Amino acid sequence: MSNAYDFPGGIYPPERKQRSNRSALTEAPLPSRVILTLQQHSGQAATPCVAPGDTVKVGSVIAKREGMISSDLHASISGMVSEVNATQISIEGDGQDEWLRLPPLAWQYVEPHALLERLNDSGIVGLGGAGFPTHIKARVVERHAINTLVINAAECEPYITVDDLTLRHHANEVLEGAQIIAKLCGAQHIIIGIEDNKPEAIEALKHALSNSQPISIELKVIATRYPSGGERQLIKRLLNLNVPSGGLPADVGVLCHNPGTLLAILHAVRDGQPLVSRVVTLTGEAISQPGNRWVRLGTSVRELLEQAGLNTPELHQVIQGGPMMGTPLLTLDAPVTKLTNCLIAATIEELPPPPAESPCIRCGECESVCPVALLPQQLHWYARAQDDAKLERYHLFDCIECGACSYVCPSHIPLVVDYREAKSRLRLQRIETAKAEHAKHRFEFRQARLAREEAEKQARKEARQAQQRRPSNTIAASSEKVDLRGLRIAHAAAKASVKKAEKTLARVAQEDPKQSLDDFEMQLATAQENLKAAELQLAQAREQQSSEESS
Repeated sequence: MSNAYDFPGGIYPPERKQRSNRSALTEAPLPSRVILTLQQHSGQAATPCVAPGDTVKVGSVIAKREGMISSDLHASISGMVSEVNATQISIEGDGQDEWLRLPPLAWQYVEPHALLERLNDSGIVGLGGAGFPTHIKARVVERHAINTLVINAAECEPYITVDDLTLRHHANEVLEGAQIIAKLCGAQHIIIGIEDNKPEAIEALKHALSNSQPISIELKVIATRYPSGGERQLIKRLLNLNVPSGGLPADVGVLCHNPGTLLAILHAVRDGQPLVSRVVTLTGEAISQPGNRWVRLGTSVRELLEQAGLNTPELHQVIQGGPMMGTPLLTLDAPVTKLTNCLIAATIEELPPPPAESPCIRCGECESVCPVALLPQQLHWYARAQDDAKLERYHLFDCIECGACSYVCPSHIPLVVDYREAKSRLRLQRIETAKAEHAKHRFEFRQARLAREEAEKQARKEARQAQQRRPSNTIAASSEKVDLRGLRIAHAAAKASVKKAEKTLARVAQEDPKQSLDDFEMQLATAQENLKAAELQLAQAREQQSSEESS
């Protein structure tokens, strides 16, 4: 066991994993009907490409990704499309389970661009919770040098055992998926980080390590503590690297993936199988048959829990995700999505409502458990006072919303709720500021273009007037110098605009995965068009000057 490095804080909530990790991983029954929501990933929702009455097979594309940060959506059962609207697509199954797979790829021999295209075509997103499109994450090497791939198998949140069971049953395949990503990002090292409360998964990994190639993989077992599964916290524990405030793991040469995502990557590449199902933990004291199931996307939560022996009179609430960071479902008719890793059917005794909030007693417990070394008490006050300058100063956006501070608060203050509301307000302000800056830049670019055109017009006028007094080649060269200078200025401004739009888009997508990126992608597209136009004008001017000088 390796405990050489550590992060601050952390807590030890009851694990409650035993109910779901004692039985084998099994297939859930094939649903007769699925509802596939168009927003199952970070970024923009997918756009439907089917109509009611269309016949589909498992793996048929039913919605195409929209914009740069988005993901394709595929039919999870065979049958007929019954409904298409702005938010979802419904399919009535025919019970035949007919598949439409992509051609298999030998990942060891194909070019990286073919692998990226396959990830894009397969609709794979991060299955650990964030849902960021995998084909975009794999392209991080275009801007960052990646040295280490971390397989995040910590699975620190109570109740959830998806990664545990995935590794017990598919350790070899998970490691092969890691080799594919390592090839794409150029990583020279692969490290598995797993907590010591998963002995069977650890043994399965030890047996699989000898078969994994070409890159050797290191297994590091860490002591169980929440939230060791946070990217920043795990990177610190494994590599003693600190991801900078406001930065990403790629800034320190690291890329993180969870086992479920790596398994999906292998299925897509080796088997040509798009992402149409995922492993879901079914647990909680209101069901009699807890465990982990392979579930087709779009399956009704109610149907799934009833198959697991749901005791409806005892049910108090169903939480999607874990008890620390998950969210209560408002209806059991909601469908399973790519982001559904756990469903907790809890009784009221199991997860009782929190007591009423009382005033802060300044005990400092929240600060002592914060895994990011923030000052939760101050952030709480500034959030409620809407003191946005102080919130920025005290690094609100470094908060990973793990809930450790709320868990230990003796006053039962919903601290994370305050932080989320403050983040939403600040994100909205940033969006409005970005829009205003874009409008300002467009105005400045237009003014520069008009000035350049006026300069060109004046230069041509002066050239005509001086033609009778000077040799024509001298006049042409002089006027062309004026033209080129204006064009170079416009080209530099357009290039800067593209870089700025790219940074803004990346920042907004990272800060709020659910935020619509339409405006920002439109800004980027406009900047790219302006840059192309400036490059063309500059090239034409240079060609004209070269032609005149040679003559």
